[in-house]
Amino acid sequence: MYKHAYQVLIALSLFAVLMVPATQAQSIILKADIPFDFVVGNKRLPSGEYHVKPINQVATLIQSKDARSSAMVLTTAVQTMKISDAGKLVFNRYGDQYFLSRIWAPASDTGRELRKSRLEREVAQGLSKGAATVVAAQTSK
Repeated sequence: MYKHAYQVLIALSLFAVLMVPATQAQSIILKADIPFDFVVGNKRLPSGEYHVKPINQVATLIQSKDARSSAMVLTTAVQTMKISDAGKLVFNRYGDQYFLSRIWAPASDTGRELRKSRLEREVAQGLSKGAATVVAAQTSK
C-alpha cells in the first residue's frame, strides 16, 4: 500500500515540475504595435499598440493600449520545434484583410492558435491564396 502511494506522489511531483514552464509561458503578457487593422474572431480592431493577455488555459484577451478596442477569443495550444527568442503574433492575410492566427511567447515552444472564424473562412474561400504576416511582440511590464 505504501509503495503505491509513493509511486503516485512521485508521478504527481514530476507532473507539477513539468507543467511549470508551460504555465509560465501562458501567463506572459505580450505587447505589439500592429500597423494594420485586423480581425480577432469576428471582431475588427484598428491598428495600434495592443496587449495580449492570457485569461486562462483556453481564453486570450487582445486589448488596445488605451483599452478602447478589445476582443476575447478561445485558443488552443500549439507547439513548435524551433524556439524563438522573440515573441510574435502571426496573422493570416487575404488581400488587405488580416486575421490573428497564432500567438507565440518568447523563449517558449508552446503558443496559442485561434480557430478560423466564419468571416475568415468566407474571405479565404474567395481568394486563391493567403499569406502569413508576422508582427514582433515583446513582454509587457
